[in-house]
Amino acid sequence: MVRISVELPDEVAERLTRVAGDLESSPEALLREAAEAMLDDREAMARSIARGRADVAAGRVVSHEEVVAGLNAWVAELEARRSGQ
Repeated sequence: MVRISVELPDEVAERLTRVAGDLESSPEALLREAAEAMLDDREAMARSIARGRADVAAGRVVSHEEVVAGLNAWVAELEARRSGQ
């Protein structure tokens, strides 16, 4: 395991310590969890972007106009349900 030191503004350190106490954890554990979650999110985003690029390259796309028309139809359907039609 590698130890990395991070300087935090006093306010952030105080908030981190307070939340860690509320969660019966430690600031270090919260930072480790936050770093892991951020890295997982970035990796998931990179995979999603790669899938999207592959879809574009394969021609699996929908025009902007089609998306807008679909959203407008969806909104109209929701509004009709709300009004009891």
